[in-house]
Amino acid sequence: MNRAKPMVGITMGDPAGIGPEITAQASVSPEIRGVCRPLIIGDVRVARKALLAGKIDLPIRPLSSLGEADWSGESIPILDTQNADPEAMVMGKPSAAGGRAVFEDIQRAVRMAREKKISGIVAGPHNKYSVNLAGVPFAGYPPLIAQLTGSPYAFNMLVSGRIRIVGATLHLALKDVSRVLNKDLVLATIEAAQTALKRLGISHPRIAVAGLNPHCGEEGLFGTEEGTIIGPAIEMAKQKGILVSGPYPADSLFVGLLENPAFDAYVAMYHDQSHIPIKTVAFDSIVGLIIGTPLVIATVGHGSAFEIAGKGRANPRPMMETIRLVAQSCDT
Repeated sequence: MNRAKPMVGITMGDPAGIGPEITAQASVSPEIRGVCRPLIIGDVRVARKALLAGKIDLPIRPLSSLGEADWSGESIPILDTQNADPEAMVMGKPSAAGGRAVFEDIQRAVRMAREKKISGIVAGPHNKYSVNLAGVPFAGYPPLIAQLTGSPYAFNMLVSGRIRIVGATLHLALKDVSRVLNKDLVLATIEAAQTALKRLGISHPRIAVAGLNPHCGEEGLFGTEEGTIIGPAIEMAKQKGILVSGPYPADSLFVGLLENPAFDAYVAMYHDQSHIPIKTVAFDSIVGLIIGTPLVIATVGHGSAFEIAGKGRANPRPMMETIRLVAQSCDT
């Protein structure tokens, strides 16, 4: 018996950035339509402008409800939010109107996913400044998704092929990391990684955890968090049956990451520790899988790229990889 392809809701991100054009290009790709039913969530006027930028000559099918959706032809189904008049924004510039559209569209997508109307979500590239201009305190998708789902935590797992790295903290000043880290947070990160890997079809995931300090503190000479926080959290995870090890010194943990990753996922302690290794070897193919909540949701590993927006130069491949990863993680 054939299973239905998952319906993946895709928000376009900031209307003045590259999100709309890469979303439009990805959604009409036979490669994407082969793995899911892509549903764009956003303003139809923004999508039409994006199709012009991408030189895509296909009709748009505006929807007022999901019952009108149809993927049998070449038209692009869009759940019209009517909340972002492109004429009221300047292409390539942050604005409160653009930030408000980002916030409203992801709210709608989360609500639809929680109501089981869609199987997963791809969140388009945002600009934090735009969303904050709209009066919404916004430090990125993970904390917002945690808030919208009532989850205590949400983490950003960066994925490129077999490389998967998740940080226990994200957009936090380096001086505050050691203050925020605790055993429950590190354990929750490990557990979220375990759940995400199993969703991706890895039945017995192997997870490595990095230390915080140089040389993992070197017997307390350079810090004690490895012994008081990270190590105990790893032991708690082992008691739950998780195949996890560490803490390992971060300066050598990621050796061979591109050619032959030694683990199915790596847990880092702060933003740059998680981002530098994968961005060094796979900058153009990164997906941000948001884990730790009940939803399947991911975003592209880049921003709204205002400097090339509307010029037809944006590469849709990262968006396509993001949609594929979400479709792979979904239960239809």
